[in-house]
Amino acid sequence: MTANVTPPDTALDGSQADDRSPMAALPYWARATNPIVRRHLGLYWRTLPPEFEPILHITGLWIAVLLLGIVLPFITDLATTVIVVSILVIPFGMLFYLRALLSIAANSAAVMSDEIRSNTMQLLMATPMSLDQIFLGKAAAAIWRKMDDLIMIVHGAALFGPPLIIMHYASLLPLRDSGILTYILIIAMSLTSLARLILEPVMFGIIGVGIGAFVPYRSAAMTASATTVGFYFLLMVMLQRLSLSVLQTALEVESAGLTARLAASLSLTMLTELLLPVALPCLLIRFIMRAVGRQMQAN
Repeated sequence: MTANVTPPDTALDGSQADDRSPMAALPYWARATNPIVRRHLGLYWRTLPPEFEPILHITGLWIAVLLLGIVLPFITDLATTVIVVSILVIPFGMLFYLRALLSIAANSAAVMSDEIRSNTMQLLMATPMSLDQIFLGKAAAAIWRKMDDLIMIVHGAALFGPPLIIMHYASLLPLRDSGILTYILIIAMSLTSLARLILEPVMFGIIGVGIGAFVPYRSAAMTASATTVGFYFLLMVMLQRLSLSVLQTALEVESAGLTARLAASLSLTMLTELLLPVALPCLLIRFIMRAVGRQMQAN
């Protein structure tokens, strides 16, 4: 199955018109025009594709503010005056994000369970698309159903997330006392939080596809997939609280000369707050697709 190729538009004066669109910036499996995606969308195929340029501009502005704050600390102080708005906006954004992930996990499990129950998966496997593209396409269909909410959430996180991250790290490592280290952690955490908003919907979509492939009962597959969302965030919160507790303890005894312990605590914090939230979704996506692919080929 190949994508439809349409001729470029022509302007009224006969010149070539610019036909570029945000959809072209997405991988083929993620596009609403992908037949694997579109067959599950219904009216949602009219959803506008995301535009990443405003998000990049907002993120770049915050990075510039933080870099300037290294040499001019008052700039960071001025930027954090929006902390009150962040405290009001971010919790609601987290609730909307959790709701979107629950929907993505449940919907992707439902469509995959329907394919298995109706014995149509073999027909999809006969198309030129690879199994990975099929699985990702089904996850993308569930994501497109919540695309408007996700874009709003990403914009909110990019705009109002950094002040909360500044407050979070500044309470542990005061900006004026810790030097460049705290600023680097804040920038890295800001980028990680945005990467999570892209990777986690795909991860839970693939988890739903994996569960739907092995659980042919639609309601059971949807319930199991939604449950994984709560379990994942509970696990991540527990690991982060553990690492922060270890870091706080190390900071309290830093004056005793336990620099090795402090370095180990900072490494644990960076592992649980920066590396794990990005690496774990990537690993799970690859592992689940390979496991489900082997099962499909064996059948």
